[in-house]
Amino acid sequence: MENKIKEVEELFKKLNIPYDIVYHKPLFGADDNDEDIDFKGMVCKNLFLTTKKKDIFLLYSLPINKRADLKSIANILNIKRLEFGNEDLLLSKLNIKRGSVSVLNIILKKDTDVLFILDKDMFKYSRVSFHPNDNHASFSFSPNDILKILDFFNAKYKIVEI
Repeated sequence: MENKIKEVEELFKKLNIPYDIVYHKPLFGADDNDEDIDFKGMVCKNLFLTTKKKDIFLLYSLPINKRADLKSIANILNIKRLEFGNEDLLLSKLNIKRGSVSVLNIILKKDTDVLFILDKDMFKYSRVSFHPNDNHASFSFSPNDILKILDFFNAKYKIVEI
């Protein structure tokens, strides 16, 4: 647990990204937060998606209070249909298990071919909150720093408005 968090902290320091960290019980999904935790930013959910042929892989990040519209994402990307990727694909593409998926997974799999889809609504908030590759903690930081992180790793990304 600590090594993954430490890796994220080191990257944030290297890129001069200010952040807050909140430790909490393990949170595996959007419905798991039954406590009144101050995440110090808009909590974001992250959906690992693929096509039926398993030839395109996406990580869609959006505010937790927004409904994910997979049909619209597929239309924007000219993809026929999207579905959720399974645990094996998630591990091979982002080196992470369910429950810890986030844009910060790029740190664990620098050469991934996953396209990061960022919902434009995240950029309305002064701070967003993501798991740092471990679901026992959450990092909050400026949403603009997501771009700084993805650019640092030369990751492919697209900002979408739905």
